[in-house]
Amino acid sequence: MEPANQLSSVLVIGGCGFLGHHIVRKLLQSDDVSQVTVVDLRTDFYRVEGAHYIKGSITSRDDVMCALDTARPRVIFHTVSPQALGNPRLFTEVNIGGTRNLLECAQSCGFTKALVYTSSSSVVHDNYSDLAAVTEDMPLLFMPQQPELYSHTKAVAEKMVLDANKIAGIRTCAIRPAGMIGEGDRTTAGNIIGGAKEGKYRIQIGDDSKLFDWTYVGNNADAQLLAARALLRSHTSPPPDNLKVDGEAFVITNDDPRPFWNFLRTMGAAAGYPVKKEDVWAIPASLMWAGVFITEILYFVFTLGRKQPRFTRANIKYMTIHRYFDISKAKTRLGYVPQLSLEDGIQRTVQWYWSITQEEKDQSDSFRKLV
Repeated sequence: MEPANQLSSVLVIGGCGFLGHHIVRKLLQSDDVSQVTVVDLRTDFYRVEGAHYIKGSITSRDDVMCALDTARPRVIFHTVSPQALGNPRLFTEVNIGGTRNLLECAQSCGFTKALVYTSSSSVVHDNYSDLAAVTEDMPLLFMPQQPELYSHTKAVAEKMVLDANKIAGIRTCAIRPAGMIGEGDRTTAGNIIGGAKEGKYRIQIGDDSKLFDWTYVGNNADAQLLAARALLRSHTSPPPDNLKVDGEAFVITNDDPRPFWNFLRTMGAAAGYPVKKEDVWAIPASLMWAGVFITEILYFVFTLGRKQPRFTRANIKYMTIHRYFDISKAKTRLGYVPQLSLEDGIQRTVQWYWSITQEEKDQSDSFRKLV
């Protein structure tokens, strides 16, 4: 008989993605894992020796059933999601339709005991209010209160996963990442390093007094495995309500919020593009907001709404509001403690960026502008 919290056979949906391949690495380093199977649309990215790869889509019942039949997973990690600034049509198809499909397929099989869903810290944010040391007690936001379609669909999917807790014997929970960086980061790292190379951080919007949460991706992967083991234990040793993991959501950060612009300049300096404090020019947020608003109107008028400027009010919001979290729940219930500091996470991210080939950089819009 398998120990209560032994992971055994594991299926990682989206295991060739940024977070997904870090989870795969952690699993393959674990003594309680017998098999790791990965399902992804493209299986040529971030392959890890020792894992079994299956090309497939979470939106296809046939693909998901094939993966489940092949892996017969005791645990499923669901990390698939389109980019937040990607194709809006995919948000609903993948985040909602794909998650529903996965749940229905897993429930019909009968051998899965735990499912960990990768949600988003944005599911509680209205995109203009300060989030200062907030907890998971904040309610999920849905449209129209939630203005961002991506965040709306992630909230719908999270609710579906948590509502499915204990159905067909599967215990579920959700992990909400916040501001992840690390090896394999093809979006945030490219944008930050690109901005540093172009000298953009000599200008900042606001006084840089607002704090933002960042997370080294490997720390989030650690939390995912902690959550899976806790879900498995709950089958045989249910914890008291104040330590419950199944049916719950957990925000994961490095527990080290930083002033937004200071973080960008720190990462830029690590990449070889430092900016002296005395060279920084601060633009009042209200002035920038008004200028960008006028630009958005002009774009709408002259392109009939078909294009947006590169810099919008939506971009400004993260630079001028608090967005950091209290992760006491994850510490208490999962036993989560960040294993790698933010400084070390920055160094690993930058070292990875400089180590990859030009061909790999060319595959990313964020990296392409660094050429």
